Amino acid sequence: MSQLPSLALIPQDNAALSDEITRLAGHINAAQHRFLTLLAALIERDAWEGHGIKSPAHWLNYHCGIDLGAAREKVRVAKSLQQLPGIDDAFRSGTISYSKVRAMTRSATPENEQMLLQVALHGTAQHVEQLVRKYRRAESLTDDRRAESQYEARELTCYFDDDGMLVLRGRMTPEDGAVFMKALEAMVAAQNPPVTQDDTPANLPEKTFPQKRVDALLALAEQAMSTMEEGLQPLSSADKYQVVIHIERSNEHQCSIESGAHHVPLSPATARRLCCDASLVPVLEDSNGNVLNIGRKTRAIPPAIRRALQIRDHGCRFPGCCESRYVDAHHVQHWCDGGETRLDNLVLLCRHHHRLLHQEGYEIVKCGEQQFEFVTPSGGAMKVALVPQFAAAEDIASEILAIEREHDGAGLAIDSRTAVTRWEGEKMDYDLAVGAMLRGRMLGFNAGRWSPGVPAP
Repeated sequence: MSQLPSLALIPQDNAALSDEITRLAGHINAAQHRFLTLLAALIERDAWEGHGIKSPAHWLNYHCGIDLGAAREKVRVAKSLQQLPGIDDAFRSGTISYSKVRAMTRSATPENEQMLLQVALHGTAQHVEQLVRKYRRAESLTDDRRAESQYEARELTCYFDDDGMLVLRGRMTPEDGAVFMKALEAMVAAQNPPVTQDDTPANLPEKTFPQKRVDALLALAEQAMSTMEEGLQPLSSADKYQVVIHIERSNEHQCSIESGAHHVPLSPATARRLCCDASLVPVLEDSNGNVLNIGRKTRAIPPAIRRALQIRDHGCRFPGCCESRYVDAHHVQHWCDGGETRLDNLVLLCRHHHRLLHQEGYEIVKCGEQQFEFVTPSGGAMKVALVPQFAAAEDIASEILAIEREHDGAGLAIDSRTAVTRWEGEKMDYDLAVGAMLRGRMLGFNAGRWSPGVPAP
């Protein structure tokens, strides 16, 4: 085992180990508060604006390496804290964590702030999350605009998990959900007619009900595709409904299925099965992807080149941009100026950065085979990548000590008990707490009174 740096020295005594973790948790909480306070100032001054930066969340993503989803949450919380002095002060002192603050700010108002804060002080982050979730549900049930808000909240998200499985998550209005469930149940029944014991193969395992639903959903999709292909609803482009499978010529065991900017691994057996009854679109590539070129025959991007472009760029090429779905193909040397429609003269750009290239004076300069440099309107080259964000252990240790000294100088007394929850295992009465919050919304909450049944001071 390699020698650990001084930063990772672990106390041998278990009590001291626990105290060190909780002490650092308090400092992390206070540092998170300072981070969000500075972020709020950045937003208020519009100091996040810069070359190609689309939003404060995009700025955090580019300059701080924070995922866009998490960055949007930090922006929301930073704005909310300015109207919640009680929560802000407890967060500043390191007493409550960012997880609790993030949950509270989804529903906190000046009327219910103190109650939520009491739950955060005397309960866990899970208590706060559950309370906020139940309160928002109760609030929506008493909202006169519930039907409209439900319609606005409809959604369907799809993504491929790390193991290659497609994960679906959706929300529908009650009436739309009823129609969907009716169709799904009908397809389940159609695909699974009653059978006798003699009809069931002995070596075929019985499908579970969730598995039957997945098969039924896939059958509905196939039926819809078949209906559209028959002409009841014209297709705008056959390529939009094409599934592309990549098979490495040099290694037939390396197969993948194309999904936007990503390739999901696929077993060779599955690839062979899918190719039995499908049209093949060969994509032959060298190690650099330089394979496709149709010269100046047309400036329109053929599907084959578009797919190769997506494989190479994986999304918008503008420095710091993470958009991978809604992107356009851009000619580096414009077609009107003699540029060819070939892979090494094309880049993918999102709509925002595509507009910057055409209307705001930004330029792209080719600086090598399949390599491009972005130039600002003033003529300066933009950095393609940020400075590495991984510091040496000694640098991290000095930064932690600096944070602790800064907190001491600000008068924050953070020790091993500051961030520890005061919950002692008592049961949380969510019904009573949600009822109190709903009354607080209507009448205003008395900050000096605590409702019985909620973890109390």
